[in-house]
Amino acid sequence: MIKQMGNVPRYFEPYVNDCFHNAYSAVLLHMGMNPNIILADYLSFMYDCENGYVGVNYFYRPNTTVEFTEDELNTSLEFVYLPPTTLYSQAGVKEVDIRYRDRVHINMFIEDKPDVAYQRLKELLGNGIPVVAAVDLFYMKYHRAYGKEHGLHCVVFTGYNEEEGFFHLFDKYKLSSSDFDGILPIDEVNLGRMSDNPLPGVNATQKRPVRNLWMEISSDKDFKVTEEKLLNVISESCQRMKGQKEVLGHKCGLDAIDLFSKSLLEKKNEKLDDEKVYWYRVYLNGTLKNISRSRKRFSVFIKEISSLLPQQTVPGLCVSLEEASKHWDICSSIALKLGIRKSLDMIDDLVNQLDIIRELESSIVERLEGYLQGRSLIK
Repeated sequence: MIKQMGNVPRYFEPYVNDCFHNAYSAVLLHMGMNPNIILADYLSFMYDCENGYVGVNYFYRPNTTVEFTEDELNTSLEFVYLPPTTLYSQAGVKEVDIRYRDRVHINMFIEDKPDVAYQRLKELLGNGIPVVAAVDLFYMKYHRAYGKEHGLHCVVFTGYNEEEGFFHLFDKYKLSSSDFDGILPIDEVNLGRMSDNPLPGVNATQKRPVRNLWMEISSDKDFKVTEEKLLNVISESCQRMKGQKEVLGHKCGLDAIDLFSKSLLEKKNEKLDDEKVYWYRVYLNGTLKNISRSRKRFSVFIKEISSLLPQQTVPGLCVSLEEASKHWDICSSIALKLGIRKSLDMIDDLVNQLDIIRELESSIVERLEGYLQGRSLIK
């Protein structure tokens, strides 16, 4: 059987910080939805001084599994609900959770029986539904990691030709050197879907099995983007940034930036071993880039809802968000240089940048909160 869809947008935006978001956006556009709205995450910042993890609305941390709980998956998005990762063969009849009919549902399925996962993929494609699925880049011959490095990555399947033995798929996450749109052998791709996916680093025994992970995106026929929910993205962002809301038991926002700065200053007296060098050069460098992109995404969201905001405030907010993004990027570069040069004196430069960021983001929150209060008084 031959099945292929030709009308799935090849989405890529540089302010998207991961391949999941990039792939989801392509499918949402195919469904007639605006990913700049549906995938808009709250403005926030998180820091855990116990283990050094940093994040926006969840911590960027190494994982050895693709299974996540409902609580872990639903910390970021106003318009999306993600049920806990489910073993497909035990899922039973899939129904929309009545608690979240007002949200787009992204169901994450795993399946340890490759034939079952393959048949479900063909079923969805046969029904004209593009499928976001995870693969190990070690098996994807278009990528520079092919045959060299393992890494879990999301792609979008748009068809298959079982007679000739290939999938149609694309991968447009250019931030990881991915720019592919074509066909790949079914057998090779299926190996990537069931890979044990050994993790890089000192401990070569650690793995993050892909387990044929895929996502099915759907929405209730009555789903709507409402003004109330759009404004709640702003309200929730203000509460998180002002430390009025915790996420998974952790404080967020401006207080977390202060905690991060204080913790960095305390690290000036530490001895730099290989693990700490890795934290600055690789982990902190990468995660601070992600935070920079989150500020750009929030600026894009503000532009999308500009008709709801006082017109005179939108340009200034976007300039401040872009400026904050720039300083998060500078922090990322400093962390990289610190790790390369092994110079803890550069922590002062990092903290100086965080002081600028805190002032900028405090001003952003004040303006957003002032708008919400004014709107409430008018009503």
